[in-house]
Amino acid sequence: MVAKRHTKRAVIYTRQSLDRNGTGLAVARQRKACEKLCTERGFTVVETLTDNDLSASTGKHRPGYQRVLDLVDAALVDVVVVWHIDRFVRRLADLEDVITRCEKTGVRLATVSGDLDLSTDQGRLVGRILASVARGEVERKGARQRAALDQAAAMGKPIRFAHRSFGYLADFVTPHPVEGLAVREACRAIAAGASLTSIARKWNADALPTPQGGQKWQHQTVRSVLTNPRIAGLRRRDGELHTGSWTPLVDRETWESVVRTVTDPARTPPRGVRTLLSGIAKCVCGQYVSGGRRYDGEPTYRCRDLPGGGGGHVGRVAAPVDRYIIDRVLVALSADDARDLLYDRTRPDVDDLRAQMVAVNTRLDRLAEDNIEGTVTDAQLKAGTKRAKAILVELESGLADADRLAVLGPLVDSDDVEAAWKALDLSRQRAVIDLLMEEITLLKPGMGKRTFDPRTVPFEWRKM
Repeated sequence: MVAKRHTKRAVIYTRQSLDRNGTGLAVARQRKACEKLCTERGFTVVETLTDNDLSASTGKHRPGYQRVLDLVDAALVDVVVVWHIDRFVRRLADLEDVITRCEKTGVRLATVSGDLDLSTDQGRLVGRILASVARGEVERKGARQRAALDQAAAMGKPIRFAHRSFGYLADFVTPHPVEGLAVREACRAIAAGASLTSIARKWNADALPTPQGGQKWQHQTVRSVLTNPRIAGLRRRDGELHTGSWTPLVDRETWESVVRTVTDPARTPPRGVRTLLSGIAKCVCGQYVSGGRRYDGEPTYRCRDLPGGGGGHVGRVAAPVDRYIIDRVLVALSADDARDLLYDRTRPDVDDLRAQMVAVNTRLDRLAEDNIEGTVTDAQLKAGTKRAKAILVELESGLADADRLAVLGPLVDSDDVEAAWKALDLSRQRAVIDLLMEEITLLKPGMGKRTFDPRTVPFEWRKM
């Protein structure tokens, strides 16, 4: 009686590092070749596992690879079939782990390009050599990619992603007629005091698609678009900005102003109910007030130090306070001399400031080049850089002041200031008050007081 031949159990493993199109064609070709090998050898395929779009050299978790190791450890397979060893492992540390596991269970590794018997010293030697070659190729590939990225950055070529960049057409360089305009308007709105959330609401209302599609805009995604140097025709590489070859949606100075504004911690209002004066008005103790609600849902202002409003700290209904402050603002903006707020003698010339910033940055670049050529010493470079940066700080401060004055434009230039005020969202209304007023203090209205007393809300106008 002839003993029945034992059929070897095989697990097929395939992997592709980067699947640009999402088609999985590479792993499909690997699987077909591995299945052919199994048929020729008489292996019985018990499982086929795939890690698509996952690199073996980054150390990231590969679920298919881990499942193969689990099958090996449990001796549920006799052979692991792969297209090539670098599809299975690309690091010597991983290979040593596989060798240890295979030695314990007697599992072999079969490749389309040739078998590896990891149970023998010769097989282990060949495996280590192949893994070393694979690792060397990873390093060479990484070096080539870094060099290509550096060259692309220097040439100003755009970074091409799987998803189209918001504001541009599919070629990554031509401004989108609708989205590009939306980005420019959003930058102007930020300068006028708008919040990222209000812009997200507008983009959702206008049915503008997010870069990934199928999602709604949120303040984080709007922020990522507006702080991306791409919209200013720039690209960042290793912390440095390079001029791109595509059409910018806004100029560099506008983009830098937006970045300064949206990253300013002072823009974040205090926690609590978002109200007109939360984080702007103060309690008599000097702490900013936060917005809250009364038992009946009425908005209130309360001192941060004592939310209950007792012990000398303020706690009062918001509506009459808001009406008083809004009335004062509208009176000021409706006055005959209101346009002086936009064009008085203290207003910086925005174009002049930006021209000066360009000149100073050019001077810095020349200093660095002269230092490399040896015509400027290190000490001269250090001193010149220090002076130039001090000038830039002053110019940026003046530019920020000029940008904030854009907050008042829609109101002062309107034929109906009250209607223009009501058309502003809460963020812009808060920006107007913060620009015009300082030292708004909320005093306790007094026991039993049912009529509003303006003397309980003293304030000072800012000097423009």
